[in-house]
Amino acid sequence: MGLLDRMKTIFQANANNALDNIEDPKVMIAQQLRNLDDKLQKARGELVKSMAEVKLIEQKMRDTQDQIALYQERAEKSVAAGNDDLARKALTEKSRLSADLADLTRQRDDQSRLVDELSGDLDKLATMRDDFARKQANLSLREERAKAKEEINSVRAEIDPQHIGQEMGRMADKISRMEAQADATKDYADKLKGTNLDDSFASLDQKKPDIEAELAALKQKKS
Repeated sequence: MGLLDRMKTIFQANANNALDNIEDPKVMIAQQLRNLDDKLQKARGELVKSMAEVKLIEQKMRDTQDQIALYQERAEKSVAAGNDDLARKALTEKSRLSADLADLTRQRDDQSRLVDELSGDLDKLATMRDDFARKQANLSLREERAKAKEEINSVRAEIDPQHIGQEMGRMADKISRMEAQADATKDYADKLKGTNLDDSFASLDQKKPDIEAELAALKQKKS
């Protein structure tokens, strides 16, 4: 591969990657729906115009038929009056109008076929738009699920079970040390309390002989 071809390939790859990064599926689908809605609106407008054209042609056909009937009646009256020249003029005008009617009929038939085709295309386009809208809803849900899954996987990737286990063990050891320290403090306090009581009674025992002696002296004095 030549240098220019490689540079072209690299440029295309980078450009496609950049477009993939900035392309939001939800935004793109919404834009496609707007495009379809625009086409539907234009198609409906063309259909209305074509239907109106059919009505105009049919009105011209009715007017022409009335003119044909009128000149037929005039030709008959002219013949009845013995005026063949006038009758020929009436029949000539009737023939011209009949040709116009035939041409209008062809126009009406062509326009009617066009209306049928436009109507069919419009129905197909409307169905396509509805299908696309349903797909948009499904794709939006899939996109939301994909984003949620990606977020969860991101969180899971940041979690280190071994580290968490070590932290839990360290906290458990710390709590155990705190409990042991509290128990030791209680035992020491209880020991101190017991020692003071023993000392009190020991002191009482030491003073008891003096009290007895004093009591005996009081009794002797009294007697």
